[in-house]
Amino acid sequence: MEQDIVKSTHILIVLLLFALIHSGMAFADPVLNQGRTVGDKIVIFPDHRNPKVLYYVPAELNLSQSYGKPQFFFYKYVYIKQDGTAGSRRTAGGVLSLSLELSDEKAILERVIGKGIEFKVVPIERMKCVLNYSPVGDAGTAGEGAKESNEGTEKLAERETPFTKKSFTLPLNRETASYLWTIFEEKKSLGLSVDCELTFCGFEVDEGKYVEAMRTDRISFPVTASMEQYPDLFKVIDLANKVSFNYRTLTVLCFDFLNDTDPDALKKSVEVKIETAKSQKDFRTVSFSKNTDPQQELSFNIPEKKGATYQYRVTTVLKNGMARKGEWNTGSDSYLDISEYEILAGD
Repeated sequence: MEQDIVKSTHILIVLLLFALIHSGMAFADPVLNQGRTVGDKIVIFPDHRNPKVLYYVPAELNLSQSYGKPQFFFYKYVYIKQDGTAGSRRTAGGVLSLSLELSDEKAILERVIGKGIEFKVVPIERMKCVLNYSPVGDAGTAGEGAKESNEGTEKLAERETPFTKKSFTLPLNRETASYLWTIFEEKKSLGLSVDCELTFCGFEVDEGKYVEAMRTDRISFPVTASMEQYPDLFKVIDLANKVSFNYRTLTVLCFDFLNDTDPDALKKSVEVKIETAKSQKDFRTVSFSKNTDPQQELSFNIPEKKGATYQYRVTTVLKNGMARKGEWNTGSDSYLDISEYEILAGD
């Protein structure tokens, strides 16, 4: 009886595979050396089995929209001394966050090629994005923030990520943050752009056989977020005002859930420990998840020992109920970024 059940199961699996293959539903991939251009801008490829499926490379990449606003924000960290002297305001760094979406070319393809065809985006493996700026007028230079220049375009920062993560955050150094803020403040953001290199996979036909292959394509688009139109997307955080009267106050940042850095993470908490003026210990904790803001404030209501640093430890709670507890680290700044960045930083 047991052998008959196993035999029947094997037969059923074979029949299902046979049906999938002959219906063109299995192992669907584009043939990358049989591409053509439609409408002067959209490159399409046939499926290597199903003639009713075509793959296209999106011609455009744009900022995602949410509730009528671009999914974008820019934080600039500054120190502002209250002595009124020249040079009392100094930029300390910043964070720029973008969420991208590919253009949907299906309507154009249906109009040009006709209906009855299933149009799919090519299987994109990775996306490499470079934040660039082409100087306009008297914008000056980006100083140390611009690591490369190519035909008048200055490279400010760079990130490479799996394409499943179309939201990402770029930590910016002092020079780059100051320069970008000037671009938006002086309404010169038309010179700011993101150049993306998309890597996608498929097959090539080589001597009558299908062999695995990859291709790359480049898309460039302007970052059109306007400080004048969307002032709430731009924030200046004064780090000097975070500490007063020896009471420790921290701005804690975590962009991991915005960027989906760790898909297995359910919650991320940070414990902060200080030494009080009476040489005792005091603790505070803040937590982040998909439903929390990436910026939270943490304050102590007990005076801190003068000149002391603080200790912090990060714990990640996973969806399976397990927890990853990190080591204690030492901090001294008035902002604490516990994000895990998967970047190749240009700055």
